[in-house]
Amino acid sequence: MVPRIVALVSVAILVRCAELMNGYAARNWESFATQNYFDRSGIFVGIAFCGPLLLDCFIMLTLLIREASNLLVEVKQMELKKMRQRKEEEKKGGGRGKKSKAKKDD
Repeated sequence: MVPRIVALVSVAILVRCAELMNGYAARNWESFATQNYFDRSGIFVGIAFCGPLLLDCFIMLTLLIREASNLLVEVKQMELKKMRQRKEEEKKGGGRGKKSKAKKDD
Protein backbone atom coordinates (compact mmCIF):
# COMPACT_ATOMS: atom_id res chain seq x y z
CA MET A 1 0.00 0.00 0.00
CA VAL A 2 2.75 2.47 0.94
CA PRO A 3 4.78 1.94 -2.27
CA ARG A 4 1.68 2.66 -4.34
CA ILE A 5 1.03 5.89 -2.47
CA VAL A 6 4.69 6.91 -2.85
CA ALA A 7 4.46 6.22 -6.59
CA LEU A 8 1.25 8.25 -6.83
CA VAL A 9 2.80 11.22 -5.03
CA SER A 10 6.00 10.96 -7.12
CA VAL A 11 4.03 11.04 -10.36
CA ALA A 12 2.02 14.01 -9.09
CA ILE A 13 5.27 15.87 -8.31
CA LEU A 14 6.65 15.11 -11.78
CA VAL A 15 3.49 16.45 -13.40
CA ARG A 16 3.67 19.55 -11.22
CA CYS A 17 7.31 20.12 -12.29
CA ALA A 18 6.44 19.74 -15.99
CA GLU A 19 6.25 23.52 -16.42
CA LEU A 20 9.83 23.91 -15.22
CA MET A 21 10.97 21.06 -17.48
CA ASN A 22 9.19 22.66 -20.44
CA GLY A 23 10.98 25.98 -19.78
CA TYR A 24 14.35 24.27 -19.54
CA ALA A 25 13.70 22.28 -22.72
CA ALA A 26 12.55 25.41 -24.57
CA ARG A 27 15.84 27.15 -23.72
CA ASN A 28 18.07 24.16 -24.62
CA TRP A 29 16.23 22.37 -27.42
CA GLU A 30 19.14 22.66 -29.88
CA SER A 31 21.26 20.27 -27.81
CA PHE A 32 18.86 17.32 -28.07
CA ALA A 33 16.31 17.97 -30.86
CA THR A 34 16.13 19.13 -34.46
CA GLN A 35 12.94 21.19 -33.92
CA ASN A 36 11.63 23.26 -31.04
CA TYR A 37 8.61 21.38 -29.74
CA PHE A 38 8.50 23.29 -26.47
CA ASP A 39 6.18 26.29 -26.77
CA ARG A 40 5.11 28.65 -23.98
CA SER A 41 1.82 26.86 -23.30
CA GLY A 42 3.55 23.48 -22.92
CA ILE A 43 1.24 21.52 -25.22
CA PHE A 44 3.95 19.02 -26.25
CA VAL A 45 5.06 18.33 -22.67
CA GLY A 46 1.45 18.12 -21.58
CA ILE A 47 0.55 15.54 -24.21
CA ALA A 48 3.79 13.55 -24.40
CA PHE A 49 4.80 13.59 -20.72
CA CYS A 50 1.92 14.61 -18.44
CA GLY A 51 -0.90 12.83 -20.26
CA PRO A 52 0.36 9.28 -19.67
CA LEU A 53 1.40 10.11 -16.11
CA LEU A 54 -2.01 11.56 -15.29
CA LEU A 55 -3.65 8.48 -16.77
CA ASP A 56 -1.46 6.32 -14.52
CA CYS A 57 -2.44 8.46 -11.52
CA PHE A 58 -6.11 8.07 -12.35
CA ILE A 59 -5.78 4.30 -12.65
CA MET A 60 -3.81 4.02 -9.38
CA LEU A 61 -6.31 6.22 -7.56
CA THR A 62 -9.23 4.19 -8.91
CA LEU A 63 -7.60 0.95 -7.77
CA LEU A 64 -6.86 2.39 -4.31
CA ILE A 65 -10.48 3.50 -3.92
CA ARG A 66 -11.67 0.06 -5.05
CA GLU A 67 -9.39 -1.65 -2.53
CA ALA A 68 -10.54 0.66 0.25
CA SER A 69 -14.19 -0.03 -0.53
CA ASN A 70 -13.57 -3.79 -0.53
CA LEU A 71 -11.85 -3.52 2.86
CA LEU A 72 -14.75 -1.47 4.19
CA VAL A 73 -17.21 -4.16 3.08
CA GLU A 74 -15.11 -6.88 4.74
CA VAL A 75 -14.91 -4.95 8.01
CA LYS A 76 -18.65 -4.31 8.01
CA GLN A 77 -19.39 -7.99 7.32
CA MET A 78 -17.15 -9.04 10.23
CA GLU A 79 -18.85 -6.47 12.47
CA LEU A 80 -22.31 -7.78 11.55
CA LYS A 81 -21.16 -11.37 12.09
CA LYS A 82 -19.89 -10.52 15.59
CA MET A 83 -23.14 -8.72 16.41
CA ARG A 84 -25.11 -11.81 15.32
CA GLN A 85 -22.91 -14.04 17.47
CA ARG A 86 -23.39 -11.77 20.50
CA LYS A 87 -27.17 -11.80 20.04
CA GLU A 88 -27.17 -15.59 19.79
CA GLU A 89 -25.05 -15.82 22.95
CA GLU A 90 -27.42 -13.44 24.74
CA LYS A 91 -30.41 -15.53 23.69
CA LYS A 92 -28.77 -18.70 24.98
CA GLY A 93 -27.33 -17.21 28.15
CA GLY A 94 -29.87 -14.41 28.61
CA GLY A 95 -32.86 -16.75 28.71
CA ARG A 96 -31.44 -18.52 31.76
CA GLY A 97 -30.68 -15.23 33.42
CA LYS A 98 -34.24 -14.00 32.99
CA LYS A 99 -35.71 -17.17 34.49
CA SER A 100 -33.41 -16.96 37.47
CA LYS A 101 -34.30 -13.29 38.02
CA ALA A 102 -37.99 -14.14 37.79
CA LYS A 103 -37.61 -16.88 40.40
CA LYS A 104 -35.75 -14.52 42.71
CA ASP A 105 -38.52 -11.94 42.43
CA ASP A 106 -41.20 -14.51 43.43
